Amino acid sequence: MPPRAVRWRREAHTAAKHELLRGYLNAWLPIMANSDTDAVLVVDGFAGPGRHTGGEPGSPLVIVETFLSHANRAAWTDSKFTFAFIEKEHDRFEALESELAALKLPSNASVQVIEGEIDAEIGELLASIPAGYGLPPSFVFIDPFGWTGYGLELSSRILGFPKCEVLIYVPLPWIARFVDQAAVSPSLDNLFGDDSWRPARRLKDGRSRVAFLHDLFLSKLEAQAGFARSFEISIKGRGWNGYHLFFGTGHPTGLAKMKYAMWKLDPVAGTRFADSTTPGQLVLLKDAPDLEPLKRLLEDHFGDKPFSIEEAEAFTLIDTPYHPDIHLKKGALKPLELAERLEGWNRKKARTYPTGTILRFKPR
Repeated sequence: MPPRAVRWRREAHTAAKHELLRGYLNAWLPIMANSDTDAVLVVDGFAGPGRHTGGEPGSPLVIVETFLSHANRAAWTDSKFTFAFIEKEHDRFEALESELAALKLPSNASVQVIEGEIDAEIGELLASIPAGYGLPPSFVFIDPFGWTGYGLELSSRILGFPKCEVLIYVPLPWIARFVDQAAVSPSLDNLFGDDSWRPARRLKDGRSRVAFLHDLFLSKLEAQAGFARSFEISIKGRGWNGYHLFFGTGHPTGLAKMKYAMWKLDPVAGTRFADSTTPGQLVLLKDAPDLEPLKRLLEDHFGDKPFSIEEAEAFTLIDTPYHPDIHLKKGALKPLELAERLEGWNRKKARTYPTGTILRFKPR
């Protein structure tokens, strides 16, 4: 439930979300700054007061400080960066304004603190865009308390513009707990975009409800965006509790950068992440992952037919929890070739995989 105080204690899962946010923006900001655009927009739809009771920065400060401290920021003077923070509670809105006013921004960056609700404020922004125009490259962070005040239709409209991405936190166990209550129906219709969530009421087991709602939300986000992944948060002492972050993007580069940020994210205060996109295939994101599932996925997908290294990279990125730059060549293909389960040609040296390499699994 939402805290009543202006500020509140930072929970372990919040610290982990903030580190993910920092890691992804470190990769995303320079890509956008170096693209063929002169404007970049970052939105935090449930901004909060700016700091927690222990003095730790909230998501708005994490976002702006990531921009200010980026090693390449001096080269981004040709792009205008706008950071928009939406907060509906007046006392938190005022606290956030005060926190952000203390930051020194370069001339090509500005901060907007908006008092209101995300659906209304972003909806008004989108409605104001003339036909034929679009949003600048945008990253929208949606991290509500509970599940009210945000609807899937909004992310659909955001993702309808090129180079726009969303990162959404959804507390599925809370939804599963209250899904039977008639009073929540309008909010859930808004969250999921229709009443397709209602079959969850017929499921008596909480885990089954969470799994159903997870798959439904992910499928809807993927249909909107083109590419979507989900990541479950584990909190020390509580295990994998069903709290998820959902990421949607229209471009494989965005997917690659998010997966890279996830795999490089160190455990935070006893909190860890796992890729939970595929049902029954929770893959812990850690430095030394189990790559046997990746080997099996590759072999099952390609069978004994020839395939290119480019096809293997695309499959690993889009259809598995793994990252092609981190896991594919040295972690999966090379061991498979050493075990004589894989052969290749169109290359100068065995067990290397340059562009143009053709591979094939040997029949068993």
